[in-house]
Amino acid sequence: MENNNEMKINKLPAKTWYWLRMNDTALNWNPDMTGCSVKIDGGKEADKQASDFDGIETGAGRDADVLFAQQAAGSVLVADETNKGQTVHVLINGTGANGSSGYAYVQADAGSDMTVIETFGENAEGGSLAFRTRFNIEKDAHIRLVQIFMQGENTTILNDVGSECAENGQLDVLQIFIGKGNLYNGVRTELIGKRASTNMDIGYLGQKKQVIDINLVVNHIGKKTNCNIQVDGTLKDAAEKIFRGSIDFKTGSSDSKGAETENVLLLGDDVVNKTIPLILCAEENVEGSHGATIGELDEDTLFYFASRGIDMETAEDMMTKGKMEVLYRKIQDENTEKLVEKQLAEVMEYDRQEL
Repeated sequence: MENNNEMKINKLPAKTWYWLRMNDTALNWNPDMTGCSVKIDGGKEADKQASDFDGIETGAGRDADVLFAQQAAGSVLVADETNKGQTVHVLINGTGANGSSGYAYVQADAGSDMTVIETFGENAEGGSLAFRTRFNIEKDAHIRLVQIFMQGENTTILNDVGSECAENGQLDVLQIFIGKGNLYNGVRTELIGKRASTNMDIGYLGQKKQVIDINLVVNHIGKKTNCNIQVDGTLKDAAEKIFRGSIDFKTGSSDSKGAETENVLLLGDDVVNKTIPLILCAEENVEGSHGATIGELDEDTLFYFASRGIDMETAEDMMTKGKMEVLYRKIQDENTEKLVEKQLAEVMEYDRQEL
């Protein structure tokens, strides 16, 4: 790839020790991109321009703006009373070996309710794909975002999400990482209005030499806001994963609550796992908690499987599939669930091949 520029993405809101190399991620990317393929089934075009969403901050950060200039392909949709409860499917594919980019922005009017399912497929030519999703969620509106990543081993994805939630606004996020290529994922949510909330569920399977880089930022601004972050994943072979989870209680966010948990199953001698849960607080009357469970299959579990004639490799596959199945059953869309089940089987078979 020619004409690569280095940018810093997935920055922590407050820096930690530099030697940990977790404050941000330096990523080389070609800014001379074409528009990716974005096919939308359902939804209604909004009477807004993409530029109307420029003020909404995203998880990857402002350095990534260059990737979403005029050449990016995408749509601006509206959720309102006329399509309340609708599910919108967005199929995203890269185009061209030099990389491509796109976007999907949603204006969620007061009292609206919409599910957006974004599926990231393969790019036959390899290359990179950058995609940005933004939501402006007004009073009493509810948006549910489901993102399924199924990229090929030669495709790198930068996924960038940003949202603002007004009073009683809610954003629920479900992300399932079952691709083969590297994935850089940033999600930022501003809980601005009173009782605004967000729930995030993420499941990942990292294998071979895959890189998974996650940055979640939730800013509690309004009173009585709430967030819950749950991340579950499996790392195999020589996969590398970084998880940054930041919950920031701003001044004025009294009576707010935030919690984050990550569970990681390590199934390779050469895996690299980095986790940094971060809670920042400028308000006294709040509740924040974080935790992480990291480990291998214990001897009791292995003995249980062995006593039933199940070897270690099969046991590891069963545990990996079980963790992911709990998540993809939450999609609540039969066709998408079947697609994920098929892709998961393919990725697990791909992992059995030699490095």
